[in-house]
Amino acid sequence: MDERIEEELALLRSRFPDMVYEPNGRWVKLPAYPFANGWNRERDDVAFQIQANHPAAAPYGIYVRSGLRFEEAVPGNYTEPAKTAPPFGGPWGLLSWTTEDAWQPKVPASKGSNLLNWAIGIGQRFQGGA
Repeated sequence: MDERIEEELALLRSRFPDMVYEPNGRWVKLPAYPFANGWNRERDDVAFQIQANHPAAAPYGIYVRSGLRFEEAVPGNYTEPAKTAPPFGGPWGLLSWTTEDAWQPKVPASKGSNLLNWAIGIGQRFQGGA
């Protein structure tokens, strides 16, 4: 594993100590991620894939356990089942999403855009509703 990924995984673990990393495909799972009011679950696993050309390219998409609904409706920009499923068992859907902030990675990773900031930003998507 390259140094940059190791550094960013350490940042992720500082906020998400139960985070799971699967090096085959570079998948990250954040167990029991909190959802905002209106969603059909209070907490559930979310996952994302670290891009092959990370950190040059920002992560894209939030993988969620299948059946996600907002106020009983299928959310916008949601594909179920996901064409590519994370390797964490069970069926998954994909919310098409990326942060609105410009992706500007720096050295060290903690000084610029990084996977921790992106993972925290997932909460913004859930605050926005469908």
